[in-house]
Amino acid sequence: MSLSGSKGLLTDATRQLQTRWTDTRNSWRDDKAVEFENLYLTDLAAAVNSALRVIDELDKLLQKIHADCE
Repeated sequence: MSLSGSKGLLTDATRQLQTRWTDTRNSWRDDKAVEFENLYLTDLAAAVNSALRVIDELDKLLQKIHADCE
């Protein structure tokens, strides 16, 4: 799988997770829901964005390496 494919999968999975969490949060409204969100989801967007930037950097590096080898 290419890096762009991986990037797309990560983006889609994150979007699906956020949508499902929003749906879940409509019915799960206790302290444990807040705890779960704080423990697992609050920093997730920043971590995913960081990973996407690294994937872009790796893709550029691999393209340069490929071009240099030709």
